[in-house]
Order: sequence, then structure tokens, then C-alpha cells
Amino acid sequence: MKVLILKENLDKALSIVSKGLSLKPQLPILSHLLLKAHHNQLELFSTNLELGIVYITPAKVEKEGEVAVPGKLLTEFINSLYTDKIELTATEKNLQVKTDKTQATLAIGNPADFPPFPEASKISKKLPFDKIKDAIIRTVFSASTDEGRPILTGVKTVITDNKLFLSSTDGYRLSKEEVDLAGITEQLEVILPAQSLIETVRIAEVVAAKEVDLLIIENKNQVVFGLPNTKIFTRLIDGEFPNVEKIIPTGFKTKVIVDRDILHQAVKTTSIFARGSANIIKIKIEKEGLRLSANTPQVGEEEDFVEAKTDGEEIEVAFNFRFLLDLLNNFPDKELVFESLGPLSPGVFKPKDPKTSFLHIIMPVRVQS
Repeated sequence: MKVLILKENLDKALSIVSKGLSLKPQLPILSHLLLKAHHNQLELFSTNLELGIVYITPAKVEKEGEVAVPGKLLTEFINSLYTDKIELTATEKNLQVKTDKTQATLAIGNPADFPPFPEASKISKKLPFDKIKDAIIRTVFSASTDEGRPILTGVKTVITDNKLFLSSTDGYRLSKEEVDLAGITEQLEVILPAQSLIETVRIAEVVAAKEVDLLIIENKNQVVFGLPNTKIFTRLIDGEFPNVEKIIPTGFKTKVIVDRDILHQAVKTTSIFARGSANIIKIKIEKEGLRLSANTPQVGEEEDFVEAKTDGEEIEVAFNFRFLLDLLNNFPDKELVFESLGPLSPGVFKPKDPKTSFLHIIMPVRVQS
């Protein structure tokens, strides 16, 4: 294989496919990128067996072929070069990387050991990226990162009646989002890995995607996201997703409407004094607003007051401040509605604007009086 390629094209390609590299590979080949040169293009592959990425970039191919090369090493080396053009030449023993001033030789793996990618030629659904992007961002942060409960590392994804429904939970919080998808009549119900959705959004922004093509590969239990010059393969998560509807309160005894940014700043300030006390912040709902407090004996204590419109009973509830910050960092509206049935009931958070369908639940923390 011999290829001449612009550095900016190779940089972009490596930034995209390197996210599919395995950090702790079960097989040595999973730390490699597969490079295939043909038809004046360079095709790059990466996979960790859960997420697979394929990206195609223009190149001048003087000799077709393929090579498996350590992905992290190649990416770091290419990023360090100051040049416009790069020459890649693969032999049976190594990959030579040349510029007008620099030359390096990289050890290679066996391309035959690289896991095969299933064919994904037919596209069943086209999703508008601008509509699904924010919905994905507002749900993935609530998914679990604990591989001990794999079902909770996913996002339940349902398409029905021209709508997309997303929901995620780690057992302590829940995010739900709904998106109108005019013209899409097909039905879909799957659980997608949250990490794969995060990477899909990241790559779609890099390649300036307007639409995301979606294909289910039934016999492989996989989904393929199609983007310009890019395909992202991800496994589906098997299992029964929790019935999240049953934990959503149907009413409230206390309702608060508060400015998101002011509350965000107050939570950040109070959290400084909560880090040594299990990250707990107390929120007392009073007639004029919210009184936030945290107390770590060996550090100190802090109290902050936020004006808000309140209705109903005065209560005090405690939350993990990290959950509050995650919510506020991703909240879609200027004004936040917080509803509660009491100090031990789930806290319901939603936008004041009813046109925004986002809903978030945080389980409170039981604290001693």
C-alpha cells in the first residue's frame, strides 16, 4: 500500500475513528486501526467490539492495499507533524510515514485479525440531526456508567407515530425527551448504548451532518448510524428496560419556578462545602424562594438564598449536588419548574415552557434532621 494524503484530511480522519479504539483491548488487534487504500480514497476502521467506526477520506493511492497499525501511536505521531502532505507506505513488516523532513517506521498487526464489519447498504430511516442532537444530549447524561448493570448504560429509543422518545436512568435519576419526526412512520424500539450516542453526536458535528441515517442489522443485533463519509456501528443492549413511568409522580404538593442560571450558580457555590459530606445539598423551599445549604464539619458550612416563585407547602429536601449540576448544565429552558410531593419523594424538574418536552427526575437523599 502506498498513499499520499493531506495532513488536514488525515488529522480529521484520525480524530473521528480514534474514538472507536479499545482502551483495554481483549484482543491486541483492537488497539489498531485498519487502513484500506483503494479508488483514490483511504478508508479507516476502528472497533472495540461494542462501537465500530468507519471513515472515508480522499487520498492519492499509488498502490492499493491495507494495513493494521497501532491507533494511538499513529494518531499522536500525525498530530505532532508540521507539514501539508504525508506519505504512507505499508510493507509486510511495517508502515512507513514520511514528510519532506520527517520519517518514521511503525510496527503493524495482521489485517486478517481485524474484526469484520457487517454490510450496511440499505438505509431505513433518516433522522434530522438538528432535532435529535439536543434530545440525545439531554438524556445520555442520566445513563449509568456501571457495566455491572448493562441495561442502565443504554438509552431506550422508541420511534412511533412520527415521534422519537428517549429515556435513560441510572437508578438515581431519570431523563425523558420527546421529538417530533414528521414523515417517519416506521416503528422502532431498541436500547442503544449511551456512549455510542455521545460519539455519534460528536462525529456528526465534526462532519457537519444534516441528517443521520439509521439502519438496524437484525441478525447481527446492531445499529448503524450513517453520516457523511462515515458509518458508526453499535451493538444493541439486550434486556428489559425499567418501567420508568411508574416512578414519575402524577401530582405535587409544592411547586417552584426559578431562574436556571441563578440556581446553577447557587448550587455550584454551595457544592464547595458539600464535597466532604457525601455531596449532599439541602434545599429548603420557603415562601420567597429556595434556601440552599451544605455542611461539612471539618470544612465549614455555607448557605445561599435564591428568589423564586413558590406554591404549596414549605418543605426541605436533599439532593446529590452532582446530579443537580448535571441537570442544570443540560437544562433547555431559562426558567425551571421543580415539583415535589415531599422530602422523600422524587423531585420532578421540567421547563416552564410546555412546548419543551424534557422531563427529569432526581431521587432525594434521606438525611437526619
